[in-house]
Amino acid sequence: MTKQYGDRPMYIGGEFVASESGEWMDTYNPATGEVHGRVPAGTAADVDRAVKAAAEAQHEWGAKSVWERGALMRKLAQHIRESGDRVLELESADTGNTIASLGNDIMLASGYIDFVAGLGIEIKGESVPATAENIHFTVRQPYGVVGRIVPFNHPFCFAGAHLGAPLIAGNTVVLKSPDQSPLSATVMAEICDEILPPGVVNIVSGEGIVTGDAIVRHPQVPRIGFTGSVPTGMAIQRSAAEVGIKHISLELGGKNPFIAFPDADPQAVAKAAVSGMNFSWSGQSCGSTSRLMLHESIYDEVVGLIKTAVDKIVPGDP
Repeated sequence: MTKQYGDRPMYIGGEFVASESGEWMDTYNPATGEVHGRVPAGTAADVDRAVKAAAEAQHEWGAKSVWERGALMRKLAQHIRESGDRVLELESADTGNTIASLGNDIMLASGYIDFVAGLGIEIKGESVPATAENIHFTVRQPYGVVGRIVPFNHPFCFAGAHLGAPLIAGNTVVLKSPDQSPLSATVMAEICDEILPPGVVNIVSGEGIVTGDAIVRHPQVPRIGFTGSVPTGMAIQRSAAEVGIKHISLELGGKNPFIAFPDADPQAVAKAAVSGMNFSWSGQSCGSTSRLMLHESIYDEVVGLIKTAVDKIVPGDP
């Protein structure tokens, strides 16, 4: 029997809400293939609500000093650490990642926020005596509303990581949870609700082609960050270019080469290669061993050792 997590709403303007459409999306336990919860099937109208809430909240949030924003963010990071038990089971059930491995994701999510909270004082402009009797200077200003679209493999970790930099710089955020594993983002919403002013962080769910595209195309979202696949990153660039000039950051994974020379110990190579495949993350890792380049003199032995090791791994309910 798959444990049920019920209906998990979106978070817009400090309120937990369903989609205006009334539609919901099923989310599945990857170990059993069974439905174990639902999230709202967000629409462009829901994204517009979230962006408007974020834009309204940004005036007051951006007016705070970096010290004030940093203090609230450090409280947020600490609350994430204290809320680990609320996240671990839900994240494991939704992604298939092991609970033992997910503990590090909690620390990374909070650590990213802690780190950038201390960088606020480095948001500086420049003064340049470019012409006689004049000083030319620059002032850094928030973008306003920042859109963040996070991936399915480490959804809670990346939700935390993607919030930190925009918030310390005085922006507010509309974050889209991943289609495949949206549940833990609802816990991030609960944590943010307990620390941050309403509208500073808004979290929407739904299909990428609907809510994700609506964030990218929204005229009040000039800054977008995305982690995911190359085809989706290219689609985001196209959509953004069709509606305006936007600043976009794309982190599109890696094709990590593992190279073994003929003097390498085959046992050590095989062990490291299998470890690098990140089976504890269900093989869902941009840092995994995706390319293994072996010298022909050790090729057969290493491949045989890898096959033996992988055959011993038994997938199942984490």
